[in-house]
Amino acid sequence: MLNMSNLKSISAWSEQQRLIFVERLLYWRGSINRKDLCEHFGISMPQATKDLVAYTSMNSGACSYDVRQKCYVASARMRTVFQQADFGEAMHDMASAMMKDEGEGEFILGMTRPQRTANLAIFRKLSLAAYRNESVEASYWSIRSGASVSRRMSPRAFGYDGLRWHVRAFCHNKEQFLDFVIGRFESVGKAEPSPFSDRVDSDWIENVDLQLRPNPDLDAGKQRALEMDYGMEDGQCILTVRKAMKLYTLRRLGFVGESMAPPMVNELQELEWIA
Repeated sequence: MLNMSNLKSISAWSEQQRLIFVERLLYWRGSINRKDLCEHFGISMPQATKDLVAYTSMNSGACSYDVRQKCYVASARMRTVFQQADFGEAMHDMASAMMKDEGEGEFILGMTRPQRTANLAIFRKLSLAAYRNESVEASYWSIRSGASVSRRMSPRAFGYDGLRWHVRAFCHNKEQFLDFVIGRFESVGKAEPSPFSDRVDSDWIENVDLQLRPNPDLDAGKQRALEMDYGMEDGQCILTVRKAMKLYTLRRLGFVGESMAPPMVNELQELEWIA
């Protein structure tokens, strides 16, 4: 989460990004030098020096220059002033700067997943229609029917479940809001004003709570490990999600079945969805 009050004093967006990078390296790696900035942003050594001096003046006592190591080193008083520390976000931005030796491999590895792709022209047509309150005639392959069906829809918003994108749209044929996986669109035709632009998608707006706890059949030690892993309080955690994203959230947590209703245990037999 960005601290906008501190960033407002820095007018240039590019300078903001460099100072955030300085902060992340100092916080997570414990050191930074001019070369780190030059290689990451393609800037000159003098500019890198200015950025480092600027950061030390804005976060007094957070670091000091180590003559022997020729870099700035974080002190015990190091704290973040530009954004709340977030490990995942920071690593995504500075993975290359965290590598110590190429022979040791990457500092961070992610999961390899199938590439769920779609035609960029289709993405763009759906995005423009959603923003402009328009409808489009589209040919869409349905898993249930196993055929391409032509239907008119009014795109409204987009959802992402970590594996694929879908467009949230009002289906004129069925007169209800539905999710359409972007990769299954065969074609999207010319847009025209939507006659349903005033329809409210309550499931997209409404929040619902998912109440989870460790599988009660596990022994106390395993339950405690899961409580720590998921940041549970009093033996359970509550996830607040949009109603339209509820099913996708449950699937990512491993809850699958013909009847998706609590109480039920996920596939790994670790979590129980209780409400």
